[in-house]
Amino acid sequence: MNRWIALTTLTLLLTACGEAPPAAAPQTAEGKAAAAKDEHEGHDHDAEGKGEGEEHGDHEGEGHGDHEEGEPDFAKVDPTKAAEHGIKAEIAAGGPIDEAVTLTGRLIIDPKRVASVRARFPGPVVAVLKEAGESVKRGEVLARIESNESLTTYAVTSPLSGVVLARHTNVGDVATGEALFQVGDVGALQAELQAFTATQATLRVGGSARISIDDQQVQGRIVSVAPELEGRTQARRVRVALTGASSRAVPGQFVTGQLESGVSTVATVAVPVDAVRRLEGRDVVFIPEAEGYRARAVKVGRSGLERVEILEGLDVGEEYVSAGAFILKAEIGKNLAEHEH
Repeated sequence: MNRWIALTTLTLLLTACGEAPPAAAPQTAEGKAAAAKDEHEGHDHDAEGKGEGEEHGDHEGEGHGDHEEGEPDFAKVDPTKAAEHGIKAEIAAGGPIDEAVTLTGRLIIDPKRVASVRARFPGPVVAVLKEAGESVKRGEVLARIESNESLTTYAVTSPLSGVVLARHTNVGDVATGEALFQVGDVGALQAELQAFTATQATLRVGGSARISIDDQQVQGRIVSVAPELEGRTQARRVRVALTGASSRAVPGQFVTGQLESGVSTVATVAVPVDAVRRLEGRDVVFIPEAEGYRARAVKVGRSGLERVEILEGLDVGEEYVSAGAFILKAEIGKNLAEHEH
């Protein structure tokens, strides 16, 4: 009786505190296998869900543009700011090609800017103040001479600013009518080229020219075509006045020139010479796109001083970069350098 009372009291206490969880039933072999399978599928599902989330996150982090940063054939330059960089585009069309002939020669000082300096009065040379290679200004003293007539000393000065090209006198010499110095303005350069029989008839004074000095292209104009042939070479001397020659250019330097021949032909597609650039062994022009400019390989035909013929790669009516292509080539050059590293 006392035992029944104790069991009744324990049951009431458990009921007041809440229902106790049922005891775990012992697992059979089949139950253990099912539990393991459920656990494995749960992990797979979690991993799959995580993978999808990560992939989605990666796509959200990428840019939505069509072009990757540093793309080898693409210059990412904002087209709305093209004018600030000197980039200009136009529509491809046909036009005349003023053909050119290629001549070789050397640089000379403009003959009008070279002076032979002589003594005004004969007499002994008492001082020599300048040497060959030295710079001089107009009116600067080159030497002093004692006049035989007045027995007074007078100065021999430079008639122009430039460089002493040659000195032909020493102290103690007697100045007569011979040149004592030769002075020239080395900044006033011309190209003296040789034209042989096949090209002589097509050249004319006033025609345009482009002279290659090292890696620089210098514009010029034909100022003279010699009327006679040189006896040894049977060539005619053609002189071209230059504009904007490099400070590295010096008289006597060998150069190559392209001179307007006066012969014009019409091309289906003709673009400015500067629109075509050499990139990775290919001739290319640049095509505007939404975020920049794409380099496109072309096949070049006849070339003149101003325009060049495009045989393949650019059609009439397409837009291309006609000015500032060198800027885009430089931008792509940076991309190529980054890819190499």
